[in-house]
Amino acid sequence: MSHNVTAYDTHGQRYEHKVDRHPDSCPLCHHAIEPKELGASFYFGDVPSMIETLYRCPRHRCGHVFVARYRLQGMYGGYGLNECVPYELQDVEFPDEITELSPDFCAITEQARNAENLGLLLIAGGGYRKALEFLVKDYAIRLKPSDAEQIKKTDLGACIQTYISNPMVKDTAQRAVWLGNDEVHYLRKWEDHDLEDLKELIQLVLTTIQSELIYSKMKLKMPKGRK
Repeated sequence: MSHNVTAYDTHGQRYEHKVDRHPDSCPLCHHAIEPKELGASFYFGDVPSMIETLYRCPRHRCGHVFVARYRLQGMYGGYGLNECVPYELQDVEFPDEITELSPDFCAITEQARNAENLGLLLIAGGGYRKALEFLVKDYAIRLKPSDAEQIKKTDLGACIQTYISNPMVKDTAQRAVWLGNDEVHYLRKWEDHDLEDLKELIQLVLTTIQSELIYSKMKLKMPKGRK
């Protein structure tokens, strides 16, 4: 909800401006919060002009202060929340089955997410696309270890069609490839889809593969019924 902010410039001149909202999470501890506002400064120097508001995280285990930066929305509009700094990167947690299957997928995904959280959206999508390739190919090698060398050399789309038999993994991974390719090619074919759609598809591929791996473990542990 929008609210007014009293901000002062470098000469102590007071200004009243409307900003769209308070931050709803702490950029350091990453918990949902209602931050305590400590003060604000107004800058003419850059274009568009900017308001920086100082907040404190109210959580006892955090308590850090951070700055929310608001950018002018249009020539005569209010100010919209643009970013909060400093930002502390988070570790990404993965299911044990996926960590065991494809540690490189986990490492690349974590780096892609860190890039995304830092606002480096032009490279984050390419990172997610690379992570998808490692996940799918490591899964394919798990299914057909004798074809490992060929799987490593095969284009991802062809690899999915040739080596993946689970229809849900195949269909979802293929669509993830389409969106992932948009992140690394000059022209986009799927302009009505974005990075969030790509991440959702990758998560669905991950979840489906994890379910299959858990099912396989269960069958090994309980191969037959007991009399």
